[in-house]
Amino acid sequence: MNKKTFISLIQEHKRLINKLVFTYARTPEDQDDLRQEILLQAWKSFPHFQAKSKFSTWLFRVGINTGLTYQRKKKKELVVASEERFPGLSSEDISNADLLKAILSSLNPVEKTLIIATIEGYDQQEIATMMGISPGNVRVKLFRIRKKLEEYGVKRILG
Repeated sequence: MNKKTFISLIQEHKRLINKLVFTYARTPEDQDDLRQEILLQAWKSFPHFQAKSKFSTWLFRVGINTGLTYQRKKKKELVVASEERFPGLSSEDISNADLLKAILSSLNPVEKTLIIATIEGYDQQEIATMMGISPGNVRVKLFRIRKKLEEYGVKRILG
């Protein structure tokens, strides 16, 4: 596979890259750094892509691994999603997008990854393969995430 093919595939999947970037990095500077790191790692790994799975599945896996590594390097503290984190603002003042972002940032990296993969439409078997866990483990983790989100008042985000 060549450079043009890689660029074309990346352009088709830039939305997926952006979701991963916003999941694992908080500031615009960190997001830019992580986006570049994901693209670099994807480019380095591209010669090994064998098309045994969809490109998006492969890219998602590269992005997850890069995001987790990036987070470990940054050792960023996860934000606790609660109104105490937004002093002086009522829940009505916080936009839904900001609230969802705050809730996502309160989850651990595995939980974030499961949510993003589910929202992207991957089935439990594909998620299990990407993350190197069993489909049963995926089901259990998704159930626990749903319960945790219900504590924040979020209903039916994961189907």
